[in-house]
Amino acid sequence: MAGDAARTKDRNLQAVVQYMAKLGVDGLPRNYELFHDALAGADPALSKEVLSLPQEPSQATLDEIGIRHQLAGFVALTPPKGREQEIKLLDELRDKMASGVAQKQGFARVLETVARSLRNDSNAGPADILAEIEYLSVSLSDAVVAETELEATLRAAADRLAEAEREALSARTVTLRDRLTTLPNHAALTERLEALYGAEGDRRDVALFIVSLRDLPYIAQTYGEPATNRLVKKAAAIFRKSVKKNDFLARIGKGEFAFLFSDVTRDSVQPIAERLAASIADNLVFAVTEGAPALTLAIGASLTSDAYSPPELRLQATAALEVSRNNPRLPVVVHSDLKRA
Repeated sequence: MAGDAARTKDRNLQAVVQYMAKLGVDGLPRNYELFHDALAGADPALSKEVLSLPQEPSQATLDEIGIRHQLAGFVALTPPKGREQEIKLLDELRDKMASGVAQKQGFARVLETVARSLRNDSNAGPADILAEIEYLSVSLSDAVVAETELEATLRAAADRLAEAEREALSARTVTLRDRLTTLPNHAALTERLEALYGAEGDRRDVALFIVSLRDLPYIAQTYGEPATNRLVKKAAAIFRKSVKKNDFLARIGKGEFAFLFSDVTRDSVQPIAERLAASIADNLVFAVTEGAPALTLAIGASLTSDAYSPPELRLQATAALEVSRNNPRLPVVVHSDLKRA
């Protein structure tokens, strides 16, 4: 089965490379992502746009498509308008602050001049005093206008900064989500593991499960990508119901999912794995095309108590998964058991 998966992956990559070469597209990582997703057919709109591209499309055209469909590799290419807006905003605020300070200083000078005039001119009559007061009133009005404009600018700046923060958060959310299932992706898993092993993380009694859908390559080869994508989405929906509030679920590969379960002992690994396998066996059977093999799971598990870093934890779970993949009689393999074997 592992050999079939590798061959299917090679064929998919070859198809992407050949199509890109046919159109004369540069071999940039983000371009591979664009054409892979388009040829996979998960997003019909994306597939239609990419498959209708002319010969030698410009990189700007490809980037525009990737950004429009919010592909992770293209989100970072969104024009850095946040930085430009920030500079422009600071310039506007600096000008408004300078104008406001100048108006206040001007009013202070006028006030001082009027006060000196009234003190020194003992013969000033009511008309003279009224003229000085009017002069003060005009100066004060100018200062109030400048202050009001500054307040409006500050409010607008606060709104624009809040909008920029929302846009940044939205872009970040896209980069941490799997487009097909809307689950967290491999990047989100990496962040979660880093936090788990961070200074404030609590990695006691946490288990990493990497779960693979067996026979998915056969189904993809026999029934096509759309059928495969439907199965993956259905499996994701089933797995969502299998995790608790403090647990974590991500899709990290075509038919691979990662779970982080809290409060897990060695003795509870097997029951959790059996529960996951049963959820697929009981709920996914009706989603499989008639005549196709029923989907089963290969599961590799590792415990944070056995690993000293995120990479080590993932490597242990991956090694255990490979043993399970190559031996259907071992639906779940715990890495610590391999070391004892």
